[in-house]
This record gives sequence, C-alpha cells and structure tokens, in this order.
Amino acid sequence: MTVFEIRDSKERADKLLGYLFYYEKSHRFFAEILPEIDEWDAPFIFSSFVKRGIYSINSEWSMRFVRQRIVPSDRQNLGAILKANKIKMYDEYKLLQLSEGRCAQDELYLVKCGDEDITIEIRERLDKKVKDVVPMNDHEVMVFFLNDYACTVDVEAIRKDNRLFSKVLSEPETFKNVRVSPGGNGIEWGEERFISAEELSLRGKSSELKYSDLLSFVSDRIVDTTETASILNCTRQYIGQLSSKGKLIPIKSGSNNNLYLKSDIERADI
Repeated sequence: MTVFEIRDSKERADKLLGYLFYYEKSHRFFAEILPEIDEWDAPFIFSSFVKRGIYSINSEWSMRFVRQRIVPSDRQNLGAILKANKIKMYDEYKLLQLSEGRCAQDELYLVKCGDEDITIEIRERLDKKVKDVVPMNDHEVMVFFLNDYACTVDVEAIRKDNRLFSKVLSEPETFKNVRVSPGGNGIEWGEERFISAEELSLRGKSSELKYSDLLSFVSDRIVDTTETASILNCTRQYIGQLSSKGKLIPIKSGSNNNLYLKSDIERADI
C-alpha cells in the first residue's frame, strides 16, 4: 500500500485535505477526506460526497479523481509520453507520481507519505474498516471489523432496488463469492457491487460474536481427512468410502482432502 497526502496550495495555504491510498495488488485507489473539510474545501469531484457526510470515497470515484490529474488514455501522443518517461504501458499510479497529482483545474497536489504521518482522525477511521466477511443464509452476511465490532447485514434489504445486485441476490453461488475490498474499505462482489464499511456498520445488526470466536471454532471444530482418520482410527481410504456412502458428509470437498465438522464425526454411525 502507498499513501499520498492530498494537499491544496490555494493562497499558499498548503492545506491538508485528506489521503489517497493505493493498493498495488488490485491496482485500486481509495480516498479518505478529513472530517473537518467541508464541501467547499474538498476536491470538487468529492464535494457531493462530503455534502452528504461521506468522507470515505469508493474506488470508482477515487479512480476518477486520479484520472483527472494524469495524461488521459486517449491522448494522441500518449505512446511518445510513455516512452519518454520509460513507462511500458498506461499505468495510472506511475503517471500520478510523475504529475504529483497536479492539474490545471485547481491547485491540488499529492505528496507521498508514510503510515506514521496519517492523522489520528484518519487512523481511527481505518481501525473501523472490514477485517473479514462470511456469507450466510437469506442474503445476510456476517461482517467483522478491525476494531473487533461485528454485525449481520441483510444485503437484500439495502440493495434490492439496485439492478447491479440482481445477480448477487438471485444466484446463491454468486452471493457466496463476497470478498473484502482492498484496505477493508467495504465488501464487494466485483468492483461495481460494493458496500462501504461505513454503511455496513450503520445498517448492520450488532452481534456479540467476535472474530476470535470464529477462529477458535474453525481451529477446534473443523478437521481434515487425515485428522478424521486419526480420530476414527482408520485409513483415509475408509473415510472416502464413508463419504461416498453418505455416512460422513464433508463441509468442504477438495481433490485430495476434505474438511469435516468434529460434531459430525462424533455423531456418525460408523
């Protein structure tokens, strides 16, 4: 992860407005605007978000912000520009570093900084990002946050009128493919189907279940084929026979290994 300060040099104020986070693996940007910044001081493209009290900007609009501040991909002499700067292909991150985030429309610029330079307010906000998500039945997900908060969220209730989520809500296997967005900024089923960490926390129903409880259950109550054979004092081949006969049903099947619940092993009529 790389972090940039978003600064405004208007009237020589050199004012810090927020931060832009870049996640190399996913090639995505997420902006965080300081809580004291109003819609007039915020970067113009983010002003409507700030007006609505949204200070964590999703990857789509953060990328729009970036593309406003670099050479456009349809520039006529783009190839020559890339070659002159020893860039093999169009890369928003590399071009952003070259431009320092400056453009003719305003007096904003970017400065690379370290994690230790991030303000306390933003650090506290980052502590409220998503740690993990587990799909459940009836279009609900269990969301665990970095600050040890957990909640259940009814995705259908908050996204039933969003056409982008129609496939997610109509296909159980697709719904199960939920993942945590880069930096824990939310959960998603692909970049377009995104729910922010802030909305999840606001719309979710608080749960007493902790992430440590989940890890403890996985560690203590789920075993693989080898462990199952050891518990039953039999061979792996025999475990395979029990599974094929329906006497021992794995909770997850693999090509060379299955996972089982200890409670199923203990109850099995073998």
